[in-house]
Amino acid sequence: MTGKERILNTFNHKESDYVPVSDQLIVSKVASEILGRYAYTGGGEFEKDKIELLYKEERDFLVERYVEDTIEIHEKLGLDFIRVSTVPSKNYTKDDLPKKIDDDTYLFENKETKNWSIYRFSPSSGQFFCIYSSMEEEGFSAMEREIQYIEKKLMDEIKFDDKSIFEGWDKIVNKAGKGIAIAFSAGIAIPMRKIYLESIILKPEWIEIFLEYQTKYTIEFIKEGKKHGADFILGGGDLADKNGPIYNPEIFRKFLMPKYEKIMEVCRTLGLFYVFRSDGNTKPFWDMWFLEIGFDGYGEIDKSAGIELKELKEKYGNKITLVGNVDCANTLVYGSKEDIYKEVGKCIKDAAEGGGYILTSSNSIHYNIPAKNFIYMVEAARKYGKY
Repeated sequence: MTGKERILNTFNHKESDYVPVSDQLIVSKVASEILGRYAYTGGGEFEKDKIELLYKEERDFLVERYVEDTIEIHEKLGLDFIRVSTVPSKNYTKDDLPKKIDDDTYLFENKETKNWSIYRFSPSSGQFFCIYSSMEEEGFSAMEREIQYIEKKLMDEIKFDDKSIFEGWDKIVNKAGKGIAIAFSAGIAIPMRKIYLESIILKPEWIEIFLEYQTKYTIEFIKEGKKHGADFILGGGDLADKNGPIYNPEIFRKFLMPKYEKIMEVCRTLGLFYVFRSDGNTKPFWDMWFLEIGFDGYGEIDKSAGIELKELKEKYGNKITLVGNVDCANTLVYGSKEDIYKEVGKCIKDAAEGGGYILTSSNSIHYNIPAKNFIYMVEAARKYGKY
């Protein structure tokens, strides 16, 4: 069977020849170790590489290498799905790029809102993250400018006229999409940042505007994604840590549930499966997600937060497809080959019967996972995953 066939069978809760295996992100560092050359596949270092290559006007090189390296790492390991993303527009200018502060630090500015964020690449963790912004410095003044800007954008029709952003995506689909399933990301969320969480209580109308635009954009992006050959969506958005939700589940019900119901209606019409993803202990949301909204799957199933596949399988059976649970915080970072084989075997035993399980890490193949451990995970999936 092909990877695409395995994935589609799995979402339809049918058993294939093997339990499908892949991951939503294989960072460039790990891909480089496996391919034996510097690779451009994703992660924090890829975000930095992208900026640096655009400074040098090497956008086309970036796209070609992203396509080549992404396909090669998936085909070399025999993975069953590829998560694709857009690429920088052919029409970008240097004015669109962030300003470089030092070798690892960049200033992003929005000329209309005057809001800014400083991002830094960490060579030790491989993360590319915001270290400070106008939101932290100015609080609600900066947030108000952001919401006013978004409210104006709500009046405009969302179009994806610049097809060059799908160039890498299209090339991956054309070269590999017949045999490997294609996934992309599209979701809405209330950011887990202080100013947004405070706004839920103090400025709920701002959160409504923010989410309304996210929903409008996401729906149009999903429609476009279908045109570009996608098979399923890795959606959702983080809302918990290992101790539990960052906000009360009733907040999700009030602000997010009606919007996700609209998104799911579009997905069903288009025949796209939707996987909701969030790290952390998300148990208080499960009945709402899987019995009321009806998400097709659940991803980033967080082993380190105590989430077990067996419990999910017993509670929701053939209602959802489970994606993940091989611990990328501990086992894949520090474990031996035997540890990884044991954990993969348990995941398959607990979740694979009757279909409805895709084996991946609990989040991603990130910067601190040794390449050999990712290979062990894939080997173990094929060893124990035969139906």
